[in-house]
Amino acid sequence: GPSNEIEEELSGYNSGDEYIPTARSDNEEEIVFIFQLERWFEAALKEKKGFLIKKMGEDGACLFRSVADQVYGDQEMNGIVRKHCIDYMSKNSDFFSQYVTEDFITYLNRKRHDHCHGNHLEMQAMSELFNRRVEVYQYSLEPINIFHGDGTYTENEPIRISYHRNAHYNSIIDPYKATIGVGLGLPGLQPGLAENNLMKDAKKQSEDYHLEKAMLEDKMRETDWELTQDTIEEQVARESYLQWVQEQEKKALKNEPKSASATCSSSSAYNHSFETSTSTEPPRNRSPRLRSANNSNQNSPQRVELLETPATGLQDDFSMSLGALPLGGMSDGAVGGFQETSSLMDDLPPELYGLSDYDDNDILTQVIAQSQQEYLDNLKKNK
Repeated sequence: GPSNEIEEELSGYNSGDEYIPTARSDNEEEIVFIFQLERWFEAALKEKKGFLIKKMGEDGACLFRSVADQVYGDQEMNGIVRKHCIDYMSKNSDFFSQYVTEDFITYLNRKRHDHCHGNHLEMQAMSELFNRRVEVYQYSLEPINIFHGDGTYTENEPIRISYHRNAHYNSIIDPYKATIGVGLGLPGLQPGLAENNLMKDAKKQSEDYHLEKAMLEDKMRETDWELTQDTIEEQVARESYLQWVQEQEKKALKNEPKSASATCSSSSAYNHSFETSTSTEPPRNRSPRLRSANNSNQNSPQRVELLETPATGLQDDFSMSLGALPLGGMSDGAVGGFQETSSLMDDLPPELYGLSDYDDNDILTQVIAQSQQEYLDNLKKNK
């Protein structure tokens, strides 16, 4: 039958069983059983061992793909792994040829094809080549086959592969142990050092970023606090100033009636005193000064001009008349002399002294009036 022809055709192959087409069962129960077995096997390895099954491409190079994934970290480098493996077997043909029934050179040439399956002999060669054990798991938590390199113990992490449906290999990896690069003979290689350095750099960059961000946020909060504080102080100062202005206005309104009454009383007193002085003054005090030629040219016209000056120029003319009065060298012929002038000035109201501008402040008016009085008293004493 057909099976006998296939066996006859492949009888010369050392690994002829690998080239027998995979039996596809049409039995639904068997298909479901294999599917459940695959799921259990994958879950058990993850739960009990912490291993993960990494799927490899199904193109005849699955064994070399699994080894390339654990040695180089890339299953697409299976061609390099295959080449190194066959070259190693060729250089050690005295040992490996003992396990091959066909011509060894023909065997090696066939194994160099990219889609040619690998077998136990290639596993042994790769274990010696990379100085790592090769463990094969098949629906169990313990490996069914272990291939040692040179028969000595090695601390290198083993190469773990899983065998499925008697026809396909996948890679089994430990996510918590770095194995990439182990067995390549790299000097000073520390598996996982690059990942650790990258992780440290990433942590440092993350810490620096968060520190800078926190410092920036603190600075922004401090700036906002200072701005708020300045705004509050400015508002308080403005409100205080407005309150002070309002208090000053209230004081001014309270003092205004008193000033007005004081002005009216001073004006009436001035009119009364002026009328009294003009009506009751003896004629002898004025007549000599009017009849005297010398004194009339110096004093009398200026005083008459002072009394007849309009109210608008009263302060300036009065100041001029005071400056024109002789303080130290008055003529003896002047009847009354300085006493009459001082008595007349004593009777004048404060308005003639230019004090009407200070009506809004009674205290200031009194101080100025007192100063004027002291000045006149000093003039009298000096005389």
